[in-house]
Amino acid sequence: MESLDTEVRARKTLGTVEYVESSGFTQGILPTKKDVVQNMLYLLQPKRAGQAQRSKEDAAQLLAEHLQEHWLVCNLHTIATQNIKKLILKMYEEFTRLYQTRKQRQNQAFTERADRFNESSEKLFDVFCTDVQTRNKLEEYSGIKMTSIEWKFLEDQRSERKMYYEDFTDKQELKMMDRRQKIQCLEHFRKLAREEKEGNKAKEMKYKSDEQSDEGTSVDESYPAEEENGGAPAFSLRGRRKRLCTTTPESTAMPLECQHIRMSIRRVRPGFYETVEKVKNC
Repeated sequence: MESLDTEVRARKTLGTVEYVESSGFTQGILPTKKDVVQNMLYLLQPKRAGQAQRSKEDAAQLLAEHLQEHWLVCNLHTIATQNIKKLILKMYEEFTRLYQTRKQRQNQAFTERADRFNESSEKLFDVFCTDVQTRNKLEEYSGIKMTSIEWKFLEDQRSERKMYYEDFTDKQELKMMDRRQKIQCLEHFRKLAREEKEGNKAKEMKYKSDEQSDEGTSVDESYPAEEENGGAPAFSLRGRRKRLCTTTPESTAMPLECQHIRMSIRRVRPGFYETVEKVKNC
């Protein structure tokens, strides 16, 4: 494929801002929203995609992986690849909707929306992982920890964008396969961190639920009452929530044939009521 410098680049103008297709990101700085749109223009061009034109889904997936690699070179952890892909698709669809608006419908409201989009396009396309627990796990698993320099660089890219990441060029020389494998590992670590977080949340919810269940059950309600027809004792609905337990005086030894009986919340062992009657008649 020929270089972009010798070919006619795809150009789209929205309001007063021109978006020109681009095949990569500027080294040493984090990409803006405009950079992402211009890379999508490049990936969706039939001449760049090969024999068949790429779908937006495929282009966004490729760009999300490339964007994640770019941030990783700067020692910055991002959100999951699929979440980056969703952000890319959402922004590009907004750009396409504005760009394809017919001139007859380009009123004052359209101009204001286009101006807001163009103004925001110069800002950072922020995909930083803000979840502290997940980020700590990623740093622990991968060994990549953010220093004060990376934090200052990130804040600068979110505002004035004057700083430049000097080690970027050296790190760019890493093999693509090595970086891709590292990203796959990070995605696996991210999944582990998310599962651990959800597991802890589920345990906490279960603990609170058990506490509320215990508070709502009184001792009287948990004691079985005799049925009207003289049959086996019945348990109240609220009484079933709490495990029934029986105690015997220390001086009275439990018969051997009764020691295997365990009264549970849901059900009792076969022959339970017959054994209870035997104990009462002792």
